[in-house]
Amino acid sequence: MGRLNFVISILVIYCMAGCQSGPEKVTIGYVQITQDPVLDAAKSGVFRALSDSGFVDGINIKVLDNNAQGDLSMINTILQSQISQNVDLIITNSTPCMAAAAQTVRTIPVVFTVAFGPEQIGMKTVPVNLFGIYDPLKAGEFVDLIQECIPGLKRIGIPYNNAEPNAEYSVKVLSGEFSSRGITLLTAAVTSPNDILQAGQYLAGQEIEAFVVAADNTVYLGLPVLAKLASEQKIPLFVADPLQAQKGAAVGFGVNYEQWGYQAGLKAVEILKGRPPVINRIEPIVNYDLIINRKACNDQGLQVPEKVANRAKSSIN
Repeated sequence: MGRLNFVISILVIYCMAGCQSGPEKVTIGYVQITQDPVLDAAKSGVFRALSDSGFVDGINIKVLDNNAQGDLSMINTILQSQISQNVDLIITNSTPCMAAAAQTVRTIPVVFTVAFGPEQIGMKTVPVNLFGIYDPLKAGEFVDLIQECIPGLKRIGIPYNNAEPNAEYSVKVLSGEFSSRGITLLTAAVTSPNDILQAGQYLAGQEIEAFVVAADNTVYLGLPVLAKLASEQKIPLFVADPLQAQKGAAVGFGVNYEQWGYQAGLKAVEILKGRPPVINRIEPIVNYDLIINRKACNDQGLQVPEKVANRAKSSIN
């Protein structure tokens, strides 16, 4: 019965979206965990996909744009508000937003971007109303890259917020990858960007050879602080997110966020057109980029091998 009601709701959305001449518009609830250039790139991709397919805010759709401003407790409040406003579709940006929506939203279609998949973060069942694009986290390729840049690597330091399921998952996966290669991983807990300097100083004191940050919204929010410390201590900073190199990381390798958002936006388009994906409801992102910040490399004492530099999509001077 629940599945039947869901299908009916999809058909209603389609009929509403098609009535562009009438006063009624499809209402889309959008929720993002924090203001960040990387997440904003994915957001831009989502709405570009909608616009390319004829769904434009103010014309035939209405968007309720919400941002939790880094406060995890606000996500559920935002979602409950969107549910109470009878939105027709919810789009989430970040793993915490996706996880909260999967637990809270029962009958409204949810499309997620910039997130790990439900199974990656330990969800035992995947709601029938959940669609989206996830990061498969190419940990092996990421660690290969770090080892290419630092031959003989032995000690890595990761500051992370274990309250974020995405950060906890990435550290777990990377820990296994580093361990299998005989590399010692040290971690330091952060609960807010205010903790990053202290966590970074602790790790720097443990004789680490590189800082690593992966899929952590809290640390990414305060990444310039860690990048400054990395430069002062001559400890290279690697991030599993290429665009974070713009904030001072030496090397960034990971998904193309604008494309990630666009791919998720196409899922939303299918739902709005009344043909929600049945088989490939949730799929991995396939495009990965490498960005090198040459100034940061110089400041942090990292000499990137030419064979690595030649693979870079772009460089920041």
